[in-house]
Amino acid sequence: METKSSNTSERLKGKVAIVTGAGNGVGKACALSLAAQGALVVVNDLGTSAAGEGKSSAAADATVAEIIAAGGQAVANYDSVADAQGCANLVATAEKAFGSVDIVLAIAGAVMSGQIDITDEQYYKLMDLFLGQKFWLSRLTVPGMVKRGYGRFVSVASEGARGGVGNPIFAAAMGGTVSMMKGLATELKGTGVTANTFAPGASTRTYEMMLPVLEQAHREGRMSDAMFAAAKKGPGPVEHVPPIVTWLCTDAAANVSGQVFHSGGGKISVWSEYEDINTITKGDPYENDPYTLEELDVLIPGTVLKSE
Repeated sequence: METKSSNTSERLKGKVAIVTGAGNGVGKACALSLAAQGALVVVNDLGTSAAGEGKSSAAADATVAEIIAAGGQAVANYDSVADAQGCANLVATAEKAFGSVDIVLAIAGAVMSGQIDITDEQYYKLMDLFLGQKFWLSRLTVPGMVKRGYGRFVSVASEGARGGVGNPIFAAAMGGTVSMMKGLATELKGTGVTANTFAPGASTRTYEMMLPVLEQAHREGRMSDAMFAAAKKGPGPVEHVPPIVTWLCTDAAANVSGQVFHSGGGKISVWSEYEDINTITKGDPYENDPYTLEELDVLIPGTVLKSE
């Protein structure tokens, strides 16, 4: 991966960027990419295992060292972003080191059970990390971005948001992330601040830990043979993820907001928008009776749910 901040474009020169979960995997790759474009990067990582256990400064320190060795500027932060105070400490670190925050990449995560049999404690721990993080960081940074007329808030989600691999509580957190960013984008129109989401695909340590979950989904018939074969192969090197994330932070993406991008395996795509399709109607609801169940017996499978 190109990590030198001497990259001739330096599209983000002088911008202050927070990247959570930047000690490993996708977060680290994105932090290096921002630094290569001249951003001043705050590398946040609690230093846990992929399962969210333990704590260490080593991961964040290693990313910072790599950025500095390449000629960039970075500082480390070791706070948990799964609570409001940790997020406040992170923003304070950025402001003390470099000044007002221009860019937030909310990427930190861990492999946790998202089944409906988890305890209340497990539920809140998952939601605080995957959804609360984005709420607290946006509350702390977006108002200032609006005041200054520039800002980029990019949150990580995953294929789990579409519910295709089960894990319903995790799906709720990922779906909530998508909806939060779309709602935020609507609120921010015309301010110079954008909000987007990306769903990465990369063979990272968290991806490797998810393979048993995907294997179970395959055994239970919730994942096709072809999908599982692709999952076992892996989506490819993490270096394919950062380009679209970094681009979203540049001036070139000033009018791109409320979108969900997939990046990984050499491919970049955008998720389709929510929309009503295959509508049936009897016309004016004040002049016509509601549908009967017998009518719906025919119309739902035959028209509303009929694929093209």
